[in-house]
Amino acid sequence: MINLTDEELAELLGEPEVMIPMKCKRCGYEEEVPEWILEEFLGEDIYSGEENHGYSCQCPKCNGTMVRKK
Repeated sequence: MINLTDEELAELLGEPEVMIPMKCKRCGYEEEVPEWILEEFLGEDIYSGEENHGYSCQCPKCNGTMVRKK
């Protein structure tokens, strides 16, 4: 039996990857980030006891915090 991750299975099935528009609060850099990556970061926040649950990640340009673009 072959064990596949959710991402590998989605790729094999040809499901389109959901991209979330993100924007850095510090420098304004914008980039679309795959939803599954943001969900992994969200899971880490919940596990660590963070109270403000929401998509966020580190900006690749200035290391600031990127949040979901509104």
